[in-house]
Amino acid sequence: MEKQSRYDAIVIGAGIGGLTSASLLAKQGLKVVVLEALERVGGCCSNYDFGGYKPEVGAVFIILKDLYKNYFELIGRRLEDYVDFKLLDPVYDIVIERDERYVLPRDFAAMEEVVRRINPGDVDGYRRYCRDAKAIFDAQKAGLDFPMPALKDVYSFKTLMKTLRAVNTKALAALPVAARMAPRNMDRVIRSYFKDERLQLIFGWENLYAALPAHRANGMFSLMTYLGHEGYYYPKGGMIAIPQAMAKICGEYGAEVRLNSAVKRIMVKNGKATGVEMTTGEVLESKVVISNAHSRVTYLNLVGAANLPSWAVKTVRRQPCSIPAPTIYLNLKEKVGAQAHFTILLNRRRKFDDLWWEFYDRGLLYRADDGPMMVSVPSYSDEGLAPEGKDTLSAIYIAPYKLKYYEWEEIATDWAWELAHSIERRAFPGLTAKIESIESVPPTRLERTLNVPEGAFFGLEMNGTNMGPFRPRYRSGLVGNLYLTGQCTNPGGGVPMVMTSGIIMSSILMQNWNKL
Repeated sequence: MEKQSRYDAIVIGAGIGGLTSASLLAKQGLKVVVLEALERVGGCCSNYDFGGYKPEVGAVFIILKDLYKNYFELIGRRLEDYVDFKLLDPVYDIVIERDERYVLPRDFAAMEEVVRRINPGDVDGYRRYCRDAKAIFDAQKAGLDFPMPALKDVYSFKTLMKTLRAVNTKALAALPVAARMAPRNMDRVIRSYFKDERLQLIFGWENLYAALPAHRANGMFSLMTYLGHEGYYYPKGGMIAIPQAMAKICGEYGAEVRLNSAVKRIMVKNGKATGVEMTTGEVLESKVVISNAHSRVTYLNLVGAANLPSWAVKTVRRQPCSIPAPTIYLNLKEKVGAQAHFTILLNRRRKFDDLWWEFYDRGLLYRADDGPMMVSVPSYSDEGLAPEGKDTLSAIYIAPYKLKYYEWEEIATDWAWELAHSIERRAFPGLTAKIESIESVPPTRLERTLNVPEGAFFGLEMNGTNMGPFRPRYRSGLVGNLYLTGQCTNPGGGVPMVMTSGIIMSSILMQNWNKL
């Protein structure tokens, strides 16, 4: 495709939010270009390639599959023609300390037997949990389960009323549950259902997906374990298969997707974005600029403090980032013997909770065996993600961006080996002898390679004071003709939420297009 220098819309970043926006706007007939600094699409929803080993960069599975169907309906394509999703069952293999191990089946009745085996007295609490979570899930599903309107009508009062009518009956059951969960933190909600601390862990560790400790995560995150039983999915070819499909659709509608194309700055004239300057010196002009980058990067690095009022600069700097998601990658010359796609390594409840203030908040690393880890073996579900007869394994762990006594570059490799030995002791005997190579990606490397401040995969922290009206607006109120999408906007971090951000932002843009 011949490169242009004048566009209707320039999209910075080929992450999920950027590709969602670019494809939808291209379908509307706009001349769109996506500029991606890396050699691959997807941003934090992608896969590395370490010599044939292809672990995930960040996002590790799919929830809320109906939302993807809605995007494909909006874009005029069929999901099944572009992405092949595999249902994950078992959901998790949970290891508590090294003493107890529980494989969690997707089936609700089978899961009830797991609960009964751990503590018969919590079976009633499990049933209440499932009943309440189902009420929320059914209301959400009803809101997605109707024909999508035209793009410009997606974010409108008319569509809101239609959605409310669709969920009316379901909402009656969901409202009391939401009213009870939303004002509480996740820890309190889980304790209201389960008394046994092992079950509190099994149903209450997924606050890590919110990049927050349980005592700071909203109670609604307690629904995550339930969603796993409704269905977690993994795309054939890895998480990168989703943005690759979206990039393909961009091309089908005439949009350009340029890789290895880093933006140096957003050009601002008379308070309005007019285009971008590339690091190569090339200048591209456009009617609007859409940034899928972190809000700090967008405003402080690309727009620049000189083009912003001083109060805005202070506000952007003050908004807290989510915790980072540092990861180690083990490329294995033999199969590891995983029992599920995910193996979750947990500790006793007190140790799990105290890690945040005893170590994380103080910039300290803990003893490797004392930390929780989410171990993923994507080649368990898709053997094509590792060389034949081998496995690729990754482990996301908790660690601060800034260490009190060390620099990450000094200890990253040694720490990765400590974690590998811990995984070996706790879950996979003989693991380290199977390691062909090891990659360590601490928070500083995430920041450097993915351009996410402080290694914050989820953008800004997702708690009450950083949600809703407190997150950056889709249509910038600071720079004219500048729009934002991605993890720092509403509804927050995670692939389905970022896709929602791209859809809503595109709807708002099309509503205002003729006024620009």
